[in-house]
Amino acid sequence: MTVEKNKKLKLFFGFLVVANTLLFLAMAYFHMLSTDLKAAVFVDFWGRFTVYSMWFIGFVLYIKYISPIKSLRNLVLLLISLNIPFFLLMAYFDKISNTPDTIVFVDFWGRITVYSLWVLCYEAYKKYVQ
Repeated sequence: MTVEKNKKLKLFFGFLVVANTLLFLAMAYFHMLSTDLKAAVFVDFWGRFTVYSMWFIGFVLYIKYISPIKSLRNLVLLLISLNIPFFLLMAYFDKISNTPDTIVFVDFWGRITVYSLWVLCYEAYKKYVQ
């Protein structure tokens, strides 16, 4: 495969991930995703696929563009570090809930938060274990 085809393919898949994420979140925002038991499996599958795809591309971009720049890396790690307790405290103080209106967003945010913890683990591994 040529370099030009590789670049086009990367852009195409990047576009698909962004478009899928925007579609999923827009449908969730406008309550177009059913939360009944039969639809929950599909919504959960699609949500996981969306989060995993978005997180994977974000991690690749982090490694390629952000990680080499110490100030940007530290900013991203700080934001991730703050997001984890913020998410958990919001749940603890009942500021977010698993109501049908918000479950998709809470699940999405929770997954991003958990997977972002892996960035911290990766950075700790790189710095202290390797």
